[in-house]
Amino acid sequence: MDYLKWNNSIAAHFFKPEMAGSTVHLYVTQQLITDIGQNYGADLPDFIKAVKTGPVGVQGNGICQKAWNSMDRWKYRHGQKDYPFYIGYLAIFVLAAGIEEHFSAQAYYPRLRKLLDEKPTSGQYQGFDQMGKLWDDLARWTNEYKSGELGIFNINIAGHWIHVGRPLAQTLLTEEERRELPSIFASADLDPTAPPSEEAIALLLAKHGRTQLRKRTLDLLKETSDSDEIRQALLEWIVDELRDWDGTAEDSGKTQIYGLLRLCCKLDSIAKRATISLRCSTKYEFPEEDLLLFLEDNSQAFSCYEESGGLSSSLICESDRKTVAASGFNWREGLKMRSADSTWCFKLPASPIRVFVNGESEGLPGLVEVRQLPIQKPFYLAAHQECLELLTKWGELSCQDFQKLPITDGLPSEWHLFKAQAACSDELIKQQYPILAFPTNVRLELAGGIRLERGNKFFKFAPPKLFLQGGSESMKVYCNNQLLDCRNSAGNYELPADTPAETKLLIEARNGEDIIRRCSLLLVENYSLPSEISAQQFDRFGHHLTHADNESAGVAGALVQNIVDFPPFNFNTCLPMQGKQRILFVGKQAGQIVTLPGESLPTDWEPVWAISKGRHRGQVMFCGTNLSDSEPALSKCRNRKKMREWKEILWHDRKIISPPDRQELRVLWKKFQKEAERV
Repeated sequence: MDYLKWNNSIAAHFFKPEMAGSTVHLYVTQQLITDIGQNYGADLPDFIKAVKTGPVGVQGNGICQKAWNSMDRWKYRHGQKDYPFYIGYLAIFVLAAGIEEHFSAQAYYPRLRKLLDEKPTSGQYQGFDQMGKLWDDLARWTNEYKSGELGIFNINIAGHWIHVGRPLAQTLLTEEERRELPSIFASADLDPTAPPSEEAIALLLAKHGRTQLRKRTLDLLKETSDSDEIRQALLEWIVDELRDWDGTAEDSGKTQIYGLLRLCCKLDSIAKRATISLRCSTKYEFPEEDLLLFLEDNSQAFSCYEESGGLSSSLICESDRKTVAASGFNWREGLKMRSADSTWCFKLPASPIRVFVNGESEGLPGLVEVRQLPIQKPFYLAAHQECLELLTKWGELSCQDFQKLPITDGLPSEWHLFKAQAACSDELIKQQYPILAFPTNVRLELAGGIRLERGNKFFKFAPPKLFLQGGSESMKVYCNNQLLDCRNSAGNYELPADTPAETKLLIEARNGEDIIRRCSLLLVENYSLPSEISAQQFDRFGHHLTHADNESAGVAGALVQNIVDFPPFNFNTCLPMQGKQRILFVGKQAGQIVTLPGESLPTDWEPVWAISKGRHRGQVMFCGTNLSDSEPALSKCRNRKKMREWKEILWHDRKIISPPDRQELRVLWKKFQKEAERV
């Protein structure tokens, strides 16, 4: 294999469409080189020889100069086409970092020289101090030029060695350890949508990963003065893996889906009451039907459905159909719920302290539980009696405006609620209660929005929000050098409304002149569906079409091909009809009402509500196009019979029709009832 064949084969192993939006680590091992070369009859010595030779036409004195010149040739003579020419050189730098035999942990340059069949002497390798620019260029290529379509590459530095720390940071976790992380995350009750601080993660992984992680990794998770910076690089890698985790793990050969139970709180300061509910949180897609969960002893059953952003609606108790009061559970010991087939598992982690922040950032009313203490931002704490002495001392000495709230109803026994404007230090409390440790790494993330395809391409009408986590007050976020305003206390930034489409947007978190984190995205306004279905197709029954062509009838997502015999939509199927049950469709103007069966569907107005009316109780479902266009409107209807029917179903029957579950629909339903009262 010549150099470019090695280079492109290694690059294709790491940077590929399947890694779109996920973090890539360039962990090159001797086994990987052997696996890549075996199809060509090549091996490690062949790779070393190819690296020394370099790409055709690239000259240089030593591999570092050839690596530098290969970057120039790729950028300026090849127009940045295909993979960067220097990835093979970065691969050999990482390969050297993984050699452990007969060398001390700090002896990087002797390892590199031995790998290159040179005398393993100490001292910086010639030209190695310039290789940092190659790592920087790789990050720009993946994150900006490719917009994360083949993966996201972050520059980490392990230890205080500015030059050798980059390749060392790629070797902190083996492939075997990475494969074990999902099961460790599951047993440690970690949630990719709301991770705790790095300190808490380190303790949890050291406890739950004793049998899966190497001794070297476990030792790094223990804080020591000699390895703090390497430890931080390891934890940043682990957090990246946690963020990319979809919540699934193998258990006895069966795939299970894990998530957290998160507390949500509404405060009534006048009544001194806290109303606390539970929601399920998972990165995995919720089922289309309601999710039915049981306590481990099967004593109670609960249900919920997906609401937004990986969060469910508040849990409903199946026995009385009321919202579950979370204060009835033991927060210190935690609890676990599973689906009937044990596929789904949700846990409320045991903890004597619970952290809450404003739920606005997640589209929720009131407060929502998080696993990490925010820096220089308001927060609330629910704490058990056992924590009060140290917690009060820390609050008075290290927080702004720390105070206990006089809540007398809604909290579990021996629990208390506090609030503070900001925490200024975590030194006094982080060892005893790691959940109150500050984040030690800065993260800039995209959340929400509608992606157009793999990578960071979004529809302009649904752009993502930007979240800066772990940043100080002095850190600012820019979009193409334009300063962005922080929308709320959770570090949430939104792109300006006039952000142009079809233009690459470079997002940077800066501390003064220093760029701490960066990512890029593209907003797309004009998009045409492909004329042919290139993805996997399915027939009308959902079965795979193994030999599909342009003449086949099939479906791929929203793209339908050669299927023309769709049945007309039947509004009767919107709500379940039993026996002689009726369905009433109600519009936003008084008098707009039809009853099925018996009447025809309207042609001159759009239904807002579909109401099933049985013998005892009724059920209502929203069927409008959107909330903003569904507000009740004043009108003059000359059909007095229809006016009476409209008023009767909305006002007189209001006590026997169950309102919608979602809060925003309840608000709209109330508006209709008030309008009907005036008719």
